[in-house]
Amino acid sequence: MARGPSSRTGSVSAAANTAQKLSEKEINILKSHLKAWKDRRSRPGVYREVYKEAKKLDVVGEMNRGEWDTRKEAYKT
Repeated sequence: MARGPSSRTGSVSAAANTAQKLSEKEINILKSHLKAWKDRRSRPGVYREVYKEAKKLDVVGEMNRGEWDTRKEAYKT
């Protein structure tokens, strides 16, 4: 019996679409923290640092909660 697409697949797809729309500055911020991100124990701290840096950008600073949540998933992927 075939199953329909899962909600997980849908959220990854939405995050992938947003990832394509990340600015060059956002990508550079993420790249600068990539090594620390790979260490799972330091992820909460790394995420806070990425958030602080990204929040300073014009693109991110004007987002509502729903837009930010989508962008956050893109950062994680």
